[in-house]
Amino acid sequence: MPFFWDEQTLWSGLNFTLSTDVGAIDLLGDVPGVGSFDDVAKGSEEIQPYGSAVRILGLDALERAKRAAGRAKDLLDLGEIAAIRARRSP
Repeated sequence: MPFFWDEQTLWSGLNFTLSTDVGAIDLLGDVPGVGSFDDVAKGSEEIQPYGSAVRILGLDALERAKRAAGRAKDLLDLGEIAAIRARRSP
């Protein structure tokens, strides 16, 4: 549903999904299974796509978020998270 992207919208909402030319971007004020911004920051790691530093959920926090969401598409991701962990293990 369209909305006005202004200060009032930001103060009135917590989570937003924006459609962009490069795909959907989620802006989350709270992540179920992980918590507030500070909790998310603690469970994140830095990557540098295209030469710019960004923080993403680490695997532990991502798994908690997927389990909390409980949707079929999120639960299917748990297998991929396990495979990534296996590849990262020495």
